[in-house]
Amino acid sequence: MPRFALLRMTPLTGILVTFGLFLSAACGSTATPTPVAAPSPTPMVASTPAAPTPSSPTPTTPATATSVPTPSMGAPATPTTEHAPHGTPMAMGTPPLQNEFRSDSLVIRNVWARAASQADGVSAVYMVIENTGDQPDRLLHAHGDVAETIELHETRMEGGVMKMQPVDGIDIPAHGSVELKPGGLHVMLVGLTRDLQPGDEIELELHFEHAGHIAVRAVVKKP
Repeated sequence: MPRFALLRMTPLTGILVTFGLFLSAACGSTATPTPVAAPSPTPMVASTPAAPTPSSPTPTTPATATSVPTPSMGAPATPTTEHAPHGTPMAMGTPPLQNEFRSDSLVIRNVWARAASQADGVSAVYMVIENTGDQPDRLLHAHGDVAETIELHETRMEGGVMKMQPVDGIDIPAHGSVELKPGGLHVMLVGLTRDLQPGDEIELELHFEHAGHIAVRAVVKKP
């Protein structure tokens, strides 16, 4: 009888075979992953800014304006409109009233000279001459060390050209006045002996027919 015929199936053997097949299936099978539930997203809650707590307004004390006194010396003068005698407006660029010189019936005021350098060579002096007397007078000439030559000149328009020429004198009527100004009558300084800077003063001596010699000081200005 063959050997394998001895291997008979017994109930115990069937149980062992069945248990072995169960272990083999358990060890060789692939583990099935267990699904894990994803966490539900937590909704974001926008933060609401806190409302500002109303505060009582702090009363503001108005500032008190303090007036500062302006020093009388050296303070800039308020521009004013100057007028020549008889209500005739003075020429533009003419400095306001600065000085005054008197002799008998003559009043000489607002005496000023045009700023210039010695290299320029020439300048001019302007003024207002008022005659308060009953007799007319006449300016004959002027003297001074500010220029080599000092002459009485008149500027006039001829043929559309502005010309300047010397005159032998300037008449001042009784109870009247004459203004020496740019573009008209003036005292001409020829051959300056020094620079005439704004703020300087120059001395001149005016010679009148009746009033005689009158010394004046002209303030140098830049028109």
